[in-house]
Amino acid sequence: MKRIIYVMVLLVALVIIACNNKQPPQNTTGSTQPIISADTLPHSAWSVNGCAEKATRKDTKFPASGEYTDYPGLPSGDALGIKSNGDSIVYNRFEEHLCCRQVKVAIAKKDNIITITEYWFGKGCKCKCSSTVNAVIRQLPKGEYQVYAVATGTNPVDDKPTEGRDTVMSQKVTIR
Repeated sequence: MKRIIYVMVLLVALVIIACNNKQPPQNTTGSTQPIISADTLPHSAWSVNGCAEKATRKDTKFPASGEYTDYPGLPSGDALGIKSNGDSIVYNRFEEHLCCRQVKVAIAKKDNIITITEYWFGKGCKCKCSSTVNAVIRQLPKGEYQVYAVATGTNPVDDKPTEGRDTVMSQKVTIR
């Protein structure tokens, strides 16, 4: 009987020790590169204007004048959003963010639902800047589409992947 109790105590101790040890991360490659799926639309493209286009830690100063004209790539307010243009859907979003962050975009379509995913990554610097994320999906068949824009990525402090996803825009669009 003492032997059974001894074995049980030993097993419980092993389980407690195993459960309290820090588990290794799921990403064993050590890379913090964006994990986004490939685009499922052959006729799509995206671009970034602003400091997320080529984020570096050395050029984070604002232009000397600080005038709007120092940022010619910034769209006017009416150019932002999700809109139809012929057989295409055009997406433009302005984002204020920490300097030194970058963004990659993935576009997926399932039936009449289109999801544009912005994946923000890189450690943030101690300053703020802004960028415009642009995407276009061309040669869509006529019909009504529900378009979602989602932002996700890594934590700007430690550049580790986050679990959260924020819907930053949602719009029904009709292609005629």
